Amino acid sequence: MEKIVSITNNKVVVSTQVIAKHFGRNHDELIHSLRYLMRDCGATFSEENFFEQECGYSLWVTYAGFLVISGLFLGARNARIKITFIDAFAQAQKEIDDCGLNVPQAMRGELLFMRPEWAQTAHYESARL
Repeated sequence: MEKIVSITNNKVVVSTQVIAKHFGRNHDELIHSLRYLMRDCGATFSEENFFEQECGYSLWVTYAGFLVISGLFLGARNARIKITFIDAFAQAQKEIDDCGLNVPQAMRGELLFMRPEWAQTAHYESARL
């Protein structure tokens, strides 16, 4: 089974490319529609729930963002696909909650060992202590 969602910055997210593929839509058209939705949702909501991937072509979408996007897809077939996504989000969030997962994520151009809190860990790992 294909992994639908990912974890980025301790958030469960899905790529717009994955959404387009599963709903049988063109990714460019989805992005175009999403730009209008983001404008209508307001800056605060959009900044928290839609953010660019490193490639800059696709967007990461949170659970709340997915619920907004899913309004674009109607019909019984699409309802089953929506449920699959919702279940995947719930399962990933449960894994984060159960494990207390708090994996640090590097910012663009940043290496984790450059952060002060990780400097000591990186030192021990390089010394193999």
